[in-house]
Amino acid sequence: MKSTDKRFSNIISDIKIQRWIVICFTLIIGGIFIFLGNNLNQSGFPLDDAWIHQTYARNLAQSGLWEYIPGQASAGSTSPLWTMLLSIGFILGFTEPYLWTSILSVAVLIGIALVINEILQHFFTESPFFGLAGSLFVILDWHLLWSSASGMETLLYSLASLYIFWLLISRKYWGWLGALCGLIIWIRPDGVTILGPIFLLMGIQIIYRKFNLRDGFLFFIPFLATLFVYILFIYSISGSLFPNTFYAKQMEYASVLQQPFIQRIGKILLVPVSGAGIFLIPGFVVSIYQAVKQRNWWLIATILWFFGYGVLYALRLPMTYQHGRYLMPMIPVLYLIGIMGSKQLLNLISKNEGWLQRIKKPVIVGLFVFNFIFAINGLQTIRMDIQTIDQLMVKPALWIKSNTEKEAIIAVHDIGAMGYFGERQIIDLAGLIQPELIPIIRDEAGIKLYLTNANADYLVVFRDWYPGLVDYGVVEENFTIPSLAGTEMVEIRKLR
Repeated sequence: MKSTDKRFSNIISDIKIQRWIVICFTLIIGGIFIFLGNNLNQSGFPLDDAWIHQTYARNLAQSGLWEYIPGQASAGSTSPLWTMLLSIGFILGFTEPYLWTSILSVAVLIGIALVINEILQHFFTESPFFGLAGSLFVILDWHLLWSSASGMETLLYSLASLYIFWLLISRKYWGWLGALCGLIIWIRPDGVTILGPIFLLMGIQIIYRKFNLRDGFLFFIPFLATLFVYILFIYSISGSLFPNTFYAKQMEYASVLQQPFIQRIGKILLVPVSGAGIFLIPGFVVSIYQAVKQRNWWLIATILWFFGYGVLYALRLPMTYQHGRYLMPMIPVLYLIGIMGSKQLLNLISKNEGWLQRIKKPVIVGLFVFNFIFAINGLQTIRMDIQTIDQLMVKPALWIKSNTEKEAIIAVHDIGAMGYFGERQIIDLAGLIQPELIPIIRDEAGIKLYLTNANADYLVVFRDWYPGLVDYGVVEENFTIPSLAGTEMVEIRKLR
């Protein structure tokens, strides 16, 4: 028996075999989750924003232009790089967006698992099985699996962040780090937050005289070049420094900023632990203690990024709707820090010959079981979300396409599915493709005047979102679906 265990341990110790195990496990789990998530529904996405990416990607592939509405340049995509990657599917001839998007998402999920494994193996070379188990534990998180089926850039942003943290361990490769820091802003504007840990570690190296002028040039030249091209790209199509979504979301949810800060930050920090991550809180606390005690500046920088990212969202956009999708990049970092601290706890338990030693393995197995249960719950969530978007977004768009003139002008708050399926001129009430609407995003009288002057033909909105417009126009059709809050209804109103 011991010889068998030893052979198994030797196999697991081989980093190449570990990588293949991680790849195969993630491929199977991610593929099954996406397949089963769509199995009871027409294939789709759980967010209307995913259709925004798809519409930009399709138009980019067909015309080579960055347009949501043909003939009208706009900066309504938060993640230009993700949109560009999606456009490859249309260029390759994929008639439906689901397969190519799923391939990209699972590939990125595999990348996250591999980077987590590499980081854990670096810190725990004496426990190769622990590093492997840790990376597989991360991939079972239901938020990440949900993200793999979301059609959004969330996982790509998470991968880029983790990869930068991995490179920072060596305190080398400054040129590559500079390019990645510029590139991550092409994935999400909030990627600029990654500069915090980088500048901290740069400062530490400067203090210890391990950072020279050459390293600085290697970092800043590719970073500033990539950043300049991004700003030039966004400014050329919008006249501003950031995508329209950056401004529109903050304006739309400005009222939430009236809540006490402690309430906002509390909601933000609950998102990463709303799953198996809650069991890693003790390990996370241990990691904080060990990082300060040992002056592990890499770990300190990673922990500070985690909290800093949450604080910035609490200050600017404290929204946890759609399962906290803006905050999901915090989750792999929470797991990484928590797993590292949990290893320290296990080391202490291993020195105890009492009951703690006997329950160590059952506890580890139990954590995987709980994580799997959360993943099953996530599977049910993705099914309901896809069904909701299909009923309240896709079907109204198909109705518009079938029942209106091609020249009709459609005013709509959620433009994703309407842009992809509706094939009509759109007035975007959220201001993503028409930033002139952002200042009046909550001014219903101003919106009504705008729609009148723009000769809008139809209004497509949730009935309870614009109470001041409830009698505006004549209801032509409505679409409903049960929800936890009662019944959600989208109405199509003819305005003229």
